[in-house]
Amino acid sequence: MDSLTQIALGAAIGEATVGHKAGKKGALWGAALGTLPDLDVVASLFLDPVASLSAHRAATHSFPVVLLAAPLLAWAIKRLHEDNRTTYLDWVLLTSLTLATHILVDLFTVYGTQIFWPVSDHPFGVDSIFIIDPLYTLPLLMGVVIALFRSVGSRSRVRPNAAGLFISSAYLLWGLGAKTLAQSSFEESLSVQDISTSQIMTSPTPLNTLLWQGLAIEEDTLRIGLVSILDEDLPPTLLSIPRQSHLLEGHLHDRAVAQLMWFSKGWYAVERDSLGLRIADYRFGRSDSWLEDSGDPIFHWHLIPDSLGVYSSFKQLPTQLSVRGGRLGTLFDRALGR
Repeated sequence: MDSLTQIALGAAIGEATVGHKAGKKGALWGAALGTLPDLDVVASLFLDPVASLSAHRAATHSFPVVLLAAPLLAWAIKRLHEDNRTTYLDWVLLTSLTLATHILVDLFTVYGTQIFWPVSDHPFGVDSIFIIDPLYTLPLLMGVVIALFRSVGSRSRVRPNAAGLFISSAYLLWGLGAKTLAQSSFEESLSVQDISTSQIMTSPTPLNTLLWQGLAIEEDTLRIGLVSILDEDLPPTLLSIPRQSHLLEGHLHDRAVAQLMWFSKGWYAVERDSLGLRIADYRFGRSDSWLEDSGDPIFHWHLIPDSLGVYSSFKQLPTQLSVRGGRLGTLFDRALGR
């Protein structure tokens, strides 16, 4: 999730765990710890693009690492607040829950989170919430802000923060239910069109949980469609994109290719252009939100060969996102099933 969401979630957890004893210090430490796992992006300054891709959401987003790190962080924080009413166990609770909830919320997004690193490097993802969703973030933010202006230990301080946590958690559960509806509709649409697939997934389009992107793999073709849970009729398959996996023959074990295969989980397509081979990961959608005839993939890379023709590196390509009013209006209409 985005940084503001993680700050709001961490602050709400901090307020809920030690706010009744430590006052605003609980929310402040929660907010700081809520952003701590995402500091793994600093590693990209010291790693090449291939290694950087696997380093994000790895060690700092691992439950085994959190189990080890939380007590140490709690000890350090307690040392700074020796004259406070809080105990060491209070801070263990805050650090553990803040780091764990950061991981859990990221797990609901499509990117992939290595929650069992270093035992496993599999990037798990539930794919049920977009990385920025105000309907999840705002209740958290409002609840904790209101609480901070109330008396420490009073019910009037506890209730708004608890309400924010409850509403945001309920929204996560709602997303799982909406995903189930969208995926069922997408699967039925594929079945009606006699499209036989080996993999199917759905993920929410930006800023909502009404309109979903459905993806399916049919032999060496991606089938992609938009599904609203408010659709009255089955949505048609929107687009077919050739994966052209044959272009990677003989290179599947090249370092850069293997990394992108691991990251994309099979939801890729390969193209040849004037600069060579380009791989796109369509889990993240396209710049036109599938509403027009063409657009750039949100995540795509050019493969870079070495002197022996081995693809040892890649370069991520920029994507121009359009937020024209007309397109936003069309996206809104489509989300409402129109």
